[in-house]
Parts: sequence; structure tokens; C-alpha cells
Amino acid sequence: MELMYLIDKLEDLAAGAKKMPITGRTMVDRERLVELVEQLRFAVPKNIQEATEVIEHRSQLISQTANEVRRLRATAERESRMLVEESTTVAASKERGEEIIREAEERAKQILARTETEAKQRRRGANAYTRETLLELETKVAEVLETIRKGIASVTPPEERAAAAAAAAQMEAALASAAPSNGNAPAGAAS
Repeated sequence: MELMYLIDKLEDLAAGAKKMPITGRTMVDRERLVELVEQLRFAVPKNIQEATEVIEHRSQLISQTANEVRRLRATAERESRMLVEESTTVAASKERGEEIIREAEERAKQILARTETEAKQRRRGANAYTRETLLELETKVAEVLETIRKGIASVTPPEERAAAAAAAAQMEAALASAAPSNGNAPAGAAS
């Protein structure tokens, strides 16, 4: 600011100078001119110092801003990488969880199918065993019944045998109608 003021004063000095006739030159107050030049010399370093300080301050601000930008960029990149990694980890975990659920459901289906198959086989085996046992029992009961009939027939007088045979046939018919039909007639039923 002071420099501009001094330059204005120098300009006023030149404008206010007296013109010399014939030569066309102007005459300036020498003392005043020297004084203004000295003030300019003194003011120039002061203004240069102020300008240097402004430039340094500007450079510091630019440097601080650049550092802040680098720090913010590094933070943003780090956070971005973390979010991507986190997102990838979450997606991988979700996918693995779904895979585990699918595997568990598949294993459960396999176990259930195997259990049902085993139960059917055991049921068939139990039914077959029960049928065989009942058929054997039926055969033995028929044999016992035949033995009982023969014993009754041997102790029954010949005149009562016809009535006893008719009673036995009625009993057999009643037993046959009460028993479920399995395609097997009791052994010795036709005697």
C-alpha cells in the first residue's frame, strides 16, 4: 500500500514540474525527488517482505490443503476397501450359510427317506413273521383239533358219531365264518 502511495507522489511531482521554455524539458525539485526515491527504496523491501509473507502463507495453505486432501483420500480409500472386504465377507458368509442350510435340508430328506424305507422293511418283516407264526399256530391248532376229534370219535359210541360229526361241522363253519379270509383253509377241516 505504501509503495503505491509513493508512486502516486512521484507522479504528482512529475506532473507539477515546471516546463522550461525553449528546451521543452521540465524542472523537478531535486530534494523532493531524492526524498521520494529514498522512501521508495525503503518501501520496496517492506512491500516485497509483505508479498513474500503472503506467498509463504498461500504456500502453507496450499500445502496444508494438499495434505488434508491426501489424508482424506487415503481414509476414503481405506474405508472403501474395508466396505468392499466387509461386503465380500458378508456375501460369502451369507452364501456359505445358505449352502449349509441346503446341505442340512438334503441330509434331513435323506435320513427321512432312509428311515421310512427301514420302517417299511421292518413292518413287512414283522408282518411276514406274524403271518408265518399264525400259519404255524393255525396248523398246530388244526392238528390239535383233529387229535381232539379223533379222541372224541374213539370214545363216542357209533350211534352218536353222526350227531357229533354234524356238531363239529357246525362249529367249524362258525369258526370259518368268524375268521378273516386269508386263502388258507385250516388243516384237517375236511375230515
